[in-house]
Formats: sequence, structure tokens, C-alpha cells
Amino acid sequence: MEKLETVKRLVRQNNYRDNDITYKQCQELGVTVNRVGLEIFARKLRAMDRADEVNAYKEQSMAAQAEQNGSPATGLSFEKSSYIPGTFEQNYSSSTQYSNVTPLNKAEVRRKPLPNDPTERKREITFELGTIKVREYELLQELNFLEHNERMAEAH
Repeated sequence: MEKLETVKRLVRQNNYRDNDITYKQCQELGVTVNRVGLEIFARKLRAMDRADEVNAYKEQSMAAQAEQNGSPATGLSFEKSSYIPGTFEQNYSSSTQYSNVTPLNKAEVRRKPLPNDPTERKREITFELGTIKVREYELLQELNFLEHNERMAEAH
């Protein structure tokens, strides 16, 4: 894992683009890398770093918005999908009767979208899919690393 961190540091130092320089620096440090793989790795690392920056920005803006609204900031957790199949259809079907509906002029105006707001749900789904892709990439990298080590062990 130390080699991986070294390659990440070098790729970031070279702005994810100067892969020839990064390749030479890796060789100078004694880290063996595949040149084509380095190119792909640099692109993926850049995408992951950008995703981290976007997520940090979203969290920061959510916290600032929560402070402005006077409510504590609550982070979204995407460890497990919050969608429960059939829930929306059961709770919001067109045959549902509304007997305790508060008139709009008496209702409290809310700035935050409701949990079942389609726009907010689309954002949540998009974010969750992004985190799944990042995790998938990390697992694929680990799998490739383990397979490479197996091949090296078999060769010797």
C-alpha cells in the first residue's frame, strides 16, 4: 500500500497529466508501474479526487444552509439505500384520502424539500450511485493488486 500512496502523491504532484514524468519518477523511486496503467490510474484518481471535492463542498454548503435556517446540520448517510420498494406507491397513490390536510395559508413554509421530493431524491440517488462507483473502483484496484501478487508468487 505504501507504493500505491507514493504513486498517488506523484500523480497529484504532476497535476494528473504529466504521466511521462510521473512514470520516470516512479522508476527513480524503485516503484514498478505499467505505463498504460498509470495513464488510466491518473484519470481515475483525478475523478475520485474531484468527487471528494464535490462531496466536501456539498456537505459544507448543507451545513451553511442549515446554520442559516437555524437547524442543526444533518449529514446524509449512504451506507444503505434509503429507498423502500412500494413505500411511495402505498403512501402517495391517487386513491389516498386526505382528511387532516392543513390549509396552505396556515401551513409552515419550508425551505428544505420534502423527503419524497423527486428532485431531491434524484440528487440522493445520483450521489449514492457515485459513491458506489468509487467503492467499486477501489475494490477492483484491490482485486487487481491481489491477482498481480498471486501471479508474481507463481512466477517465482
